[in-house]
Amino acid sequence: MRNNIWKAGVLFFYAVLILSCSSREEHGLKLYAVDSLLSAQARYLSKNKAILQKSSRLGDAQDEVFITPKDSAAWKKELEIFAALDIVNKPLNRDLYRLERHADGKSNLMVKSITSSADLPVQYLRVYYQQTPDKLRKIEAEYNESNSLYNSVRVLTMEFQQVGSKPVLTSYSIEGGQKMFMGDSVVYGISGKLTLSK
Repeated sequence: MRNNIWKAGVLFFYAVLILSCSSREEHGLKLYAVDSLLSAQARYLSKNKAILQKSSRLGDAQDEVFITPKDSAAWKKELEIFAALDIVNKPLNRDLYRLERHADGKSNLMVKSITSSADLPVQYLRVYYQQTPDKLRKIEAEYNESNSLYNSVRVLTMEFQQVGSKPVLTSYSIEGGQKMFMGDSVVYGISGKLTLSK
């Protein structure tokens, strides 16, 4: 009898341990690891001394510069606007997004589509890839921001090319508009083209 109670106790302990591990894993799931992607790109671009051709447009004014960020921290700062997309992974938000996978109607790529079912800053995040998610080709997202002073909408795009076994960022763009309450609207755009010097 004691032996059966002891066995039941051990089984119960293992069942609790397994359930707590699986719930911890589910809790840690990410819809898309934006932060890891940006860190990996920053390291790669820094190591390969990438040159950035950056163009900006605000209304009718345009500007263009060539820069070489000095290290991975500088590259991470350059790409930090895309870090806002990681909001889809916050525990409070994850359940408010619908995840679908489907073929892209305009290319031979597959799409991992993350779409908001609520009024969240990231309305959608689409990840385009060839055959497997490791062969990343493009990320596209809409980011909205609204407060008592302004309403802003931005479409963020990153394009990648396969270099060896890794996807490498080749260009990005931010197209947006901002409407000030009781004021004018502003339309702007930022684009970057990257060239590896090594």
